[in-house]
This record gives sequence, structure tokens and C-alpha cells, in this order.
Amino acid sequence: MTERKGMNGMEGTKGEHGAAERANGPDTLAHLARRGAERWPTAPALRWRGADGDWRHISYAETREASEEIARGLMGLGLRPGDRVAIQSTLRPEWTFALLGAAASGLVLVSLLPTTVPEEIAHVLGDSGATAVICEDAAQLAKIRAAGPRLPQLRHIVLIEEPEQCGAGSAATGSTGDPLRDDGTMTLDQLRRLGQTTVSSAELRSRQDAVRPDDVLVVLYTSGTTGPKKGCALSHGNYVSVLRAHPAPPRRPDGAATTGHGTIFVVTGPHTIALLMQVLTWWSGYTLAYFSGGSPEHIPAELREIRPTILPLVPLALEKIHGAVLAHRTERERQQLVEAARTGLRVREMRARGAHVPDGLRRWFEDAEEGLFAEVRDHFGGAVRRVTVSGAHVSQDILAFFLGCGVPIVESYGMTETAAAVTSNTPDDYRLGTVGKPLPGIEVDIAPDGEVLVRGGNVFRGYWGYDEGEFGAVRDGWLHTGDLGEIDADGYLRLTGRKKELIQLSNGMAVTPHPLERELRASPLISNAVLYGEGRPHLVALLTLDERQARVWAAERGLPAALPDLVREPELLRALNEVVTRANSALQEYFRAKAFTVLERDLSVSEGELTISLKVARPVVHERFRERYEALYD
Repeated sequence: MTERKGMNGMEGTKGEHGAAERANGPDTLAHLARRGAERWPTAPALRWRGADGDWRHISYAETREASEEIARGLMGLGLRPGDRVAIQSTLRPEWTFALLGAAASGLVLVSLLPTTVPEEIAHVLGDSGATAVICEDAAQLAKIRAAGPRLPQLRHIVLIEEPEQCGAGSAATGSTGDPLRDDGTMTLDQLRRLGQTTVSSAELRSRQDAVRPDDVLVVLYTSGTTGPKKGCALSHGNYVSVLRAHPAPPRRPDGAATTGHGTIFVVTGPHTIALLMQVLTWWSGYTLAYFSGGSPEHIPAELREIRPTILPLVPLALEKIHGAVLAHRTERERQQLVEAARTGLRVREMRARGAHVPDGLRRWFEDAEEGLFAEVRDHFGGAVRRVTVSGAHVSQDILAFFLGCGVPIVESYGMTETAAAVTSNTPDDYRLGTVGKPLPGIEVDIAPDGEVLVRGGNVFRGYWGYDEGEFGAVRDGWLHTGDLGEIDADGYLRLTGRKKELIQLSNGMAVTPHPLERELRASPLISNAVLYGEGRPHLVALLTLDERQARVWAAERGLPAALPDLVREPELLRALNEVVTRANSALQEYFRAKAFTVLERDLSVSEGELTISLKVARPVVHERFRERYEALYD
């Protein structure tokens, strides 16, 4: 037997995690809405920006009422325990109502991203066997109807926005303008009224009580880049195991639960991280606020309005905030801020070790805390207690910058297949360059070939309809993640690459693209960097510009602001060459890029070049820009 180096999360994670709550807490999420409403009935559960631009909210009691009416409505349509109901919508209150309603009625929620096209809709709904779908508006309804002829099992379509809201007409309701057509289409309000009149609260309670931990809660289709997407079947027990790893809601001295725990602000689409944040909100009594959508450039402005307590981010969103911090500063001011952050990090580490901080340095630090660093923290809203970054590789320079400014930011690691959780640093226990230690109840091992293996109650039950022994399968209780990593002497996990993303050079050397890509994205000018080189003698890079930073940079030099014009400017190419040279210098020869090209636009989710979690869809980028890459070898 080959020995593996491993670590157990029960032993390796610091902090109190509410043992009494874990011992007495529910084993499923079927009663999650009722539980939250009983504990925090008047507390704000959800916040969102209305059509008039103002922020609105709804209480826990009101959210329970809406979700249970949806649950009863779906039961009234004849959906039985284990039946699949899909939802195709942006993240909004009705998405959360549907999730809680499906959990309460023993149904399985299938998530369709709002960008999904009819061909993929047909695959997902057909593969999952969904008999009902909740869609957001006329545009989503039109796509579902386009896929409809291939979905004989789909019997019910529920429209979130009223016909007059979503521009009723031929696209939304057919030529008659009647929203209740023979194809079973109805509005969400009509579904709720159906539940009120056809299914009693006692019938719903019976369904809730019958749900078991092994019952599937959601099927999330992975954002694969080649071939049909596969649905990760995640159970109630998968999510409960993750939720129990989080601190229990605080209690008053008399034992009653408190309210006002803070706000979780979700800026990602309705997928893995967002789903976990929704159930965490209801488990722990937070308020869930939704990003109003649009470009990631708008995130910093909304952070100031929402003032979140908990902020889960993907690296691209963090990079946009970093860009906003540096925007409108001269190069000299930017460099001064970066140097100040480095010094700030050094002082914080000295304090953490209990080391003496010289009086002059202490006074400088205290002034920076009240001025310069407070200004940086204000870009996160000014009240954040934890910023968690996961989903892709993140620049260590950016993390160090924000840590130095006093932002409680940490890296974590998880996958759709693990209910979005495996390991995490904490603000009080972190190590730069790692994704932290396992959460309680989760084990992480390293296989002989360097692959990260995960075991625990959070690991999914398998891909919907698959029984496979390939990557992603659970074998002997261990999930083979496809990620490469190593564990240091203190138990922190460091990710080093992806098994499937290793680039085999023509000299036989297999290299991971992530170290150089991470170094390149640390530049404020660069939004994305994608390496290429399979079967070639060396690596080359495709770069895209951060539009906000590029415009500021160009304006300072009197250069054209439009990206198609700017990317041809010799001064920009010289600046990027310096960035590439500096990034290369930190790496071994085989990991360096010998040439680069600059795209006239950024990569896009709508074009399939980025996944919904803003990871690069590497095969798509390689194929789409193959000629650009190959020209670099001439």
C-alpha cells in the first residue's frame, strides 16, 4: 500500500463551532424556512435593488410564507417527492423562495444559468428529467419554449415576472397574449395562489418531515468546456455537513437567538457559491443581499451601499475592487500605497507574533489605519468581517496588499462536487499562498501523483445518471478532485495546478500554466492571461486588458482610450513586455512565456470564454484564438 500524506479537518481547524447547535440542529434543510422564521421573524432576510433603484428588503417570516406557498403550489401541480423542478433566472428573491420551497416539499431543484441557450436547456432538462421549470422573464421563456419540442416530460412552466413586467406579447405568451396557454404556463403568483387553495399546511408539514439527509436537494450542472455538462447531485446532508462547520448563531444570555448578525453580499451567479450562501444565511440568521447585476465594475459602488459583513468573491471580482482602489491615482501614488500596504502587513504580522513594534513605526501605522488603510477598507463597504476568495487562482500580491490594509481577506477551496467547501484560511489563522486547512469533518489527502483527494459528509453522491470511474468519481469514499496540491508541515493545503490543464511541451516537460497566469494578472493593466503551448517548444500568452485601468493608464499618456486602438500602441506593448519579463523572472525556464499577444477585448461569459464562476474556459479560448497563438511561434 502506498503511503499518503494526509490531514484531518477535525483536528486542524481552530475556533469554536457551536457544539450544542451541531448536536441538536436539523439533519436536512426541509424545515430551513420555518426554522429561520421562528428564530428571527421580523429580521430582514433578503435585500435587493428594485426597479426604481432603491434597496428593498423582506423579513424571515415573509420569506417563509412565500417559499411555503411555492412549495404547496408545486405539490398542487402534482409534483411528488424526488421530482425535479428547474429554475432559470438571475439570483433574486424568487430564486431563494424556489430553493426553500423545493427543500420543504422534498423536490430536487435543478439550476439553469440565465445565460443557458436552448440547446443546453434541452440537455439539462432532459438529462435531469425535470417536469416543471420556473423561468424569470420573457427572454428565458422564449428559450425554454424553443427547447420544448425535445422535452416531452416538461409539463409546467412558471413565469416569475408578470406578463406586463416582462414585455408580454408573442415572445412571452404567444400570439394570443394569454399567459395561461395550453402548454401549462402560469405566473409565480398564480402558482402561490394554487398552493393556498389546494394543499394544506399539514400536507406540507408531512412532506417536510419525510425528507431524509440522503435525499437529493439540488442538481448543479458543472460548467464544463467540452462535451455535455454533468449534473452534480448534492443532498440535504451534504449541505448540512458544511453548515455545521460554521459557527452557530449567537445567543442572548437567556438562550434566545439574536438577530442582526450582518449581511452576506452575493456577487456571483446562481450557482455553487451562491447556493451555499443562501442556505448559510437561513442557517445562521444573516441578511442575504443580491448584486443587482451588470458589469463587475459596478461591484465596488454597491459594496459601499450594502456594507456587507460576509463577502464571498471570485478572483476576478477581487481584481476589479483592487483596480477601483488604484484608479484615479498617479503611478507614484499607486506605488506609495503598495509600499504602505507592505509595511502594514509587516506590522500586523509583528503584532500577531507578539513582537515589539518600534514607536515610530507604531505611530505611522496608527495614522495609516485611520486614514489610508481605512480608505481602502471603505471599498469593501467599511463593515466587512470576512472576505473569502475562491473559485480560481488568485494573485498573492493582491491578497497581501489587502491584508496589509487591514481587510480580513482569506483564500478558501471548494468545488461543486463538495458543496463549495473543503478548506479555508480564517482571518485569525491564515497562510499566504495556501487555501487553508480543512473545515471540521472534512479530510484531505494527497495521492501519489499529487492529486488532491477529499472525503467527508460534504462530498456529492455522484453525477446525475452516471456511474463512472473517471475523473471526479468517488472511489473508496475519496473524491478525486483533478486538482494538484501539497500539504505543508503545519497542515495548510497549497494548490499547484490541474491534472487536466498540464501543458505538455514538445521536449516532454509537463508544466502548469497557473503560476505565470497568476503573476501576470497581478498587474493592474491585465484582466486575464491564458497560456498555450501543447506540443510546442515553449509557452506563449494571450493577454486581455482591464478596461478601467487601461483607460486611466492611457489618459495619463495621451493615448487612445478605445481598447482596439490602445492594444496597437507601442508604449502599451512595451509596458506589457515589462510585466511579462518581471513575471517570468520569478519562475523556472519551462514556466515562462516567450511571447504574448493582446486581445482587443476582455474574455466574456456570454461568449463561453469564461464560466459562470468567471474561470477561464481554457479549451474554448485555445480553439477560438488558435491562429493568434500559433502566430507567436513564427
